[in-house]
Amino acid sequence: MKEALLRKLDEFDWECEKEDTRYLTHDFHPYSSKYIPQIPRNLILTLSKKGDTVLDCFVGSGTTLVECSLLGRNAIGVDINPLGCLISKVKATPIDPQILKVKIHELLERIQDDISAERGILRISSYTSRTISNPMSILEVPFSSYIKYWFQPHVIKELLVIKRHINAIDDTDIRDFFLVAFSSIIRGVSDAASGFGNIMRSKNPPEKRRTFEKFASRLRYMYSKMEEFSAKADDSVRIKVVLGDTKTLRSFITERVDMICTHPPYMASVPYAEYQKLSLWWLGYDPRKLDAELIGGQRTREDTAERYLGEMSACFREMYEVLKEGGYCCVVIGNPLWRGKVWPLNEMFKEMGRDCGFLFAKEIVRGKYKMTMGKMKKEYILIFKK
Repeated sequence: MKEALLRKLDEFDWECEKEDTRYLTHDFHPYSSKYIPQIPRNLILTLSKKGDTVLDCFVGSGTTLVECSLLGRNAIGVDINPLGCLISKVKATPIDPQILKVKIHELLERIQDDISAERGILRISSYTSRTISNPMSILEVPFSSYIKYWFQPHVIKELLVIKRHINAIDDTDIRDFFLVAFSSIIRGVSDAASGFGNIMRSKNPPEKRRTFEKFASRLRYMYSKMEEFSAKADDSVRIKVVLGDTKTLRSFITERVDMICTHPPYMASVPYAEYQKLSLWWLGYDPRKLDAELIGGQRTREDTAERYLGEMSACFREMYEVLKEGGYCCVVIGNPLWRGKVWPLNEMFKEMGRDCGFLFAKEIVRGKYKMTMGKMKKEYILIFKK
């Protein structure tokens, strides 16, 4: 039976070149190096059953969680990146479309009142709201000196207005939905140059950016996607997102899971905290602190490879311990080029899995895989069994 399940995986077209990878809530927020939804979908459909609990211990922006919600599987997502946890939670949490529509209308109306009154006033120290008693000061925003460098004064003012009104919302799910919309427009209204994965300041940024209009447009787009997702999501599914370290999974995963499906970070290839620093600043998080905590972070250090492999080995041990007997652990990885050398992480991960007790069951190879930082000729889906 188990052998037949593994053979069934050969029936899928893993290249997915003509597939829509941005359906439903998957396109809510840009996120570097996330895997396409067809990968976890095919694995979860084949190697688990309805009602099972699936763990993604490097949840990123929540691709696995969205698919679990659609497929009737409970899911736990873990990540050390607070922005990733926020995006994951919002993408996988259905919201009543009628309630959301009203809340969007109310929010935009209040923001527009303040924006209309403030446009043309260039000082950015604070603004006076018609509907909120305590105006927001730029000095209240952590990392304000960085923000002043990356954003034009009128943009900062409008972002302050938007952020203050979002913060005033009591409903957590609604507020988080709005925060993801807010974060998703941050880079586009900044002075960061477009066309680069990393953040570089544009030499000739446009003079004006209609920040409120971009936010309103984004909210309407996300509403349409959430309306469709909420109609298709399984109401019986329980989704949980944990801000935590996979190296210590057993400290907060108290019951064993039926399956693991995850896409770990690449070694020294994708500076996640650097790519997301504009959003992280506006949400009150320190990108430098996050980079020091991320597996594969601080990629300029001499011991980057040693640290990465040691930390991933610790993660494999934790994954083994929280998985039920007979369960499958699926890990998606590519082999990065670092300091002139291709690192065969697929073979290294196989060894890590065997060392902690996993049976290596199958490897699926995807070709033509492209990354922001260059090209990886292949991507590997490694399947282990406990």
